[in-house]
Amino acid sequence: MAPVDNPLASRRNVIALAVLILVVALAARFVNIGWSFSNNGIDEGIMLERALLVGRGYDLYTEVPCDQAPLAFLVGAWFDGEVIPLRSLSAALSILAILACMYSARRLQGDAAMLITGALLALDFAFLRESRLFSLDGLSAYFLAFSLLALLVYAKDKSRLALAAAGLLIGVATAIKLFGGLAFVGAVVFMILEARRDHARRSVLAADLSIVSIAAVAPMAVLMLALGPSDMIQGMVLDQGGREFDAFLKLSIVAFFGVNPAYVLPLVRARIMWGRNPGLRVLLAMSFVILAGMILQPLTFLHHMVFLSPGLAVLAGVATSDLIGHRKGSITPSTSSASSKSEIVIARAVAAVFLVSLMIGGGFASFGISKQPEPPSNHFVSYVRSYSDPDEYIVTGDPLIAALAGRMVPPELVNMAYRTADPVTEEDIEAAVLAYDVRVVIVCYRMQDMPGLVAFLEDNGFRELAGLYQPDPAGVLDLFQEGDLTFTLYVRD
Repeated sequence: MAPVDNPLASRRNVIALAVLILVVALAARFVNIGWSFSNNGIDEGIMLERALLVGRGYDLYTEVPCDQAPLAFLVGAWFDGEVIPLRSLSAALSILAILACMYSARRLQGDAAMLITGALLALDFAFLRESRLFSLDGLSAYFLAFSLLALLVYAKDKSRLALAAAGLLIGVATAIKLFGGLAFVGAVVFMILEARRDHARRSVLAADLSIVSIAAVAPMAVLMLALGPSDMIQGMVLDQGGREFDAFLKLSIVAFFGVNPAYVLPLVRARIMWGRNPGLRVLLAMSFVILAGMILQPLTFLHHMVFLSPGLAVLAGVATSDLIGHRKGSITPSTSSASSKSEIVIARAVAAVFLVSLMIGGGFASFGISKQPEPPSNHFVSYVRSYSDPDEYIVTGDPLIAALAGRMVPPELVNMAYRTADPVTEEDIEAAVLAYDVRVVIVCYRMQDMPGLVAFLEDNGFRELAGLYQPDPAGVLDLFQEGDLTFTLYVRD
């Protein structure tokens, strides 16, 4: 049988496919970006309101309670916490992260791996969702994606300049979200294991560990000098200590691999891939450390899983291209005349897994962009703007409403999440309504569980103006959220 022509043998075809992938990725991220493709609870609203308050002159940690690393809020303050610019920034960085991962895959396995990696990340549901939000998890993951390139250079050439660059990028990721530190642990694990494989590396291990450590710590050290180390440690670390372990939420890990089945391939083939080259070993080490962190941490949500996406996408691109016969340096895929029947079956099965991943991601993207109902938060924006001035405060259980309207919430009420170390009480809300002369209150989410709040509002001159019942506000695949919520708007003339 004659060899099958490989379409990737033509550079023009490769470029055309790469452009197509990027067009799809751009469309999936920027079309209708004013609507949340699928929210992550009230997290995005919390982040936006913190950025808005910092932009209006409040100090992070001391005046605005914050249980996260600070960098994203400081950047968000430059944009005054405006939703569309910050979502667009996240989307643009995600495109650059896709390009970085595609180039990483090309270095490891060639054009086929590059294209497969790009296609997976373009439609990876978790990665795409966070790309359309002002998401700390997403922003941190993008810088981890950038660090992969530097780590691959270090793994191959032992370049200390590349190692320092990787450490710095990991440090920036950690300064956005502390989960980024898991990648640092993964890099250290790789370096130690490499020293065990190659005795010549033992003599330089201490120096290399020092370089990557100093580079990784540098961004956080600068921020601590600017904001105060004790306040940052209290917010980032100590205020996280009250969270209980919830085993049920570990189903988020199952959901992540369920919508990205191609990511299972490198885990299944980890032992084979580990022995091939140091570039694959560093990606595997980081991926396994991050996955272990997701399993062991108290609370795991689907948006946390985005940290796994860059590394697993590159590894899946390599594994898939290898198993379907597109190996680096080859212009002709395996054919039936040169392969056993079992190899053909495996190649077809792997190709099917890849296509299923794209179909799942594409289906969710299509629904989220074109079919999903308007988020309930958007419904109240015009009301908020009509009944409050730009410099006034409002109170809402969904801070995204305030962010969309460009209104501040009292700093002590920024984090209205259910799971927090110091939950907001009914008394806190009532005190803030009086102290900040609030004229607009939207009762939703946790505020619905406060039995005396409505009576307090009515006793202080508020009247119910509008309500909205949303049967499925969580949107596409938002697991473990309440399915039916009521939003009620109260105003005081």
